[in-house]
Amino acid sequence: MPPRPSEPLLQLLRDVARKKGLNTAALAQAADLPRSRLKHVLAGSEPLTVDELIGLSKALELSAGDMAGLPGDLAPTDDDTNERGPEAVAGRRGGAALATVDEGPPPINIDPYGNHAEQMLTLGFGLGCDIHVVLDSTQLEGTGVPAATLARYTERLPLHLEAAYHRHHDPRFMPEALQLTLSFDALYTCTLPWSAFQQITLFPLAPEPPVAPPPEPEPEPGSRPAPRRGGHLRLVE
Repeated sequence: MPPRPSEPLLQLLRDVARKKGLNTAALAQAADLPRSRLKHVLAGSEPLTVDELIGLSKALELSAGDMAGLPGDLAPTDDDTNERGPEAVAGRRGGAALATVDEGPPPINIDPYGNHAEQMLTLGFGLGCDIHVVLDSTQLEGTGVPAATLARYTERLPLHLEAAYHRHHDPRFMPEALQLTLSFDALYTCTLPWSAFQQITLFPLAPEPPVAPPPEPEPEPGSRPAPRRGGHLRLVE
């Protein structure tokens, strides 16, 4: 199947969002779109309306010049990539306006004998899911979590990480711990040891419903039904 004419434009939107550290939840919030709708649009499974394109362009701080030439071509030219490509666009006038993730989740490689918490959180941040974790409070002293919070949650500390704010959480994966920026009474940089993670729950978006096959047309009145193909029985004397 040949690529659709809209694919270069969708690819540009996806690339700029990634360069700015915006997952689908954060971009949907910035563009005032339902998250599930945005996911399907950027995947190319649903058409993108003009109003939605304007909202996404404002959220990503793209101008008409940034997208010039893309819809009519199957791929951007070298000049387009050099002058208007996602790297240049993300680093231009609007690049500093939105927080970016310098060290995002590493590529996930499922290892049943490795660090389960690290692999699960890598998947959650990579997919842009809401994440709920429960930590062993007895291992959190000196990690950056405020003492008042630990005094309230003496055994288990629950944290809910909304996908729309993952870029503000600024996850940093380290060999012995996960560093996050968390909001309690203020913002705190917390270094959470992997051994403290007792429970991790991911909240994925629902997949697209399967497309039902079109119904067979009803036979016209008076017409004979179409003969069925396949085997038949014959009487043998």
